[in-house]
Amino acid sequence: MAKQIKLSQTVYELVTAYPEIVPILVSIGLDGVTNPALLNTAGRFMTLPKGAQMKQIPLSQIVATLTENDFEVIADD
Repeated sequence: MAKQIKLSQTVYELVTAYPEIVPILVSIGLDGVTNPALLNTAGRFMTLPKGAQMKQIPLSQIVATLTENDFEVIADD
């Protein structure tokens, strides 16, 4: 069963809830998640859409990669 995550969740919340998401995010190019200090500061307000924009990675690519790895990405209404 896929693990549900929301685009509004912060990177900190995602990593705390699903530690196995870290290598997936790194493979996409969101490598700041491996830095505990960065995760505890910027990660508390950084979301996947914001990270995608900052790193110039298409959000659709992030969603597709997460979906391939058993995560169900839910867009917030």
